[in-house]
Amino acid sequence: VWMRVVLALSLTLNLAVLGIVGGAALRSHDERRPAPVRDLGFGPFDNALTPEDRKELRRAFMDDGPDIRSARRAMRQDFAAILEALRAEPFDPAALQQVLDRQNARGAEMLAYGQKLIFERVAAMDPEARRAFADRLEQSLTRKRGPDKREHPREETPRGHGDD
Repeated sequence: VWMRVVLALSLTLNLAVLGIVGGAALRSHDERRPAPVRDLGFGPFDNALTPEDRKELRRAFMDDGPDIRSARRAMRQDFAAILEALRAEPFDPAALQQVLDRQNARGAEMLAYGQKLIFERVAAMDPEARRAFADRLEQSLTRKRGPDKREHPREETPRGHGDD
């Protein structure tokens, strides 16, 4: 039973990381609606970024980051392999683990690139900007979140058909 719980949690985490990052990156190619920076692997740092920081990080991720389209394609293939492994008789846990490990590696690559971009952006800040960033980050980590209450809200952009 615990193996099923661990499998479900691992699968959920992998889906969340790859789905959010991949989906956001693919949507961001629609110039009418750029991807939220948080969805590109910047996590809680997104709330502390200025609109200009968000724009530059999003641009850098899309220009130089991991190949999102290939990652999405590989993810679809992995899910086909997961379904096959789950339905196989006899069940082979090692085959399932191999696919999950591939998904984790892809997600880790995207996360590492996002962290690299954040580091480079913060390292280039002057002391005053870095302190202001730290203050905004601390606020975003300690306050309750409701609708978009960040210090520097995103600019409104038109949404395409079918977007939530």
